[in-house]
Amino acid sequence: MTTNILKSLSLSVIPTVQRMSPEQHRRAKLISKLAEQKHIAQADHDGSVLSITRRKWVKNDQGEKVLIDAPKRIKRWWVNDAEGNCVLIIRYGNKVIELEKGKAAIVVGKPDQLVPTLDKLIAAVNAGELDGHLAQMGLRSPLRKAAK
Repeated sequence: MTTNILKSLSLSVIPTVQRMSPEQHRRAKLISKLAEQKHIAQADHDGSVLSITRRKWVKNDQGEKVLIDAPKRIKRWWVNDAEGNCVLIIRYGNKVIELEKGKAAIVVGKPDQLVPTLDKLIAAVNAGELDGHLAQMGLRSPLRKAAK
């Protein structure tokens, strides 16, 4: 006497994986970097020390590879000008996004307005307002080596 266990299960086809479009990928990448800047700005405003880490493989003294949490070096995207105003630039990769012709900086005002400004920028990226700028930044594809 055998029972068929598989027939008691509910079977289905494998669902297709929804891939992100290039626009969605660029938005997500910029939003994650803006969120990092927001965390740094919030820590600066609160007077606390923020430590962002990343996972990294290194060799220990015995020559074995081990996974460690290493501090991640993050460059602030803002500076204070001579008048005490906070000036913010937006980067995509290692390039500065020029929001208007010849204008790449956003004058935030007082440093306590930095976090709300970063929230507005995250909302603008979610709404797709920077898609044209991001598309220009992402036009170059890496060169592939020719097969031998």
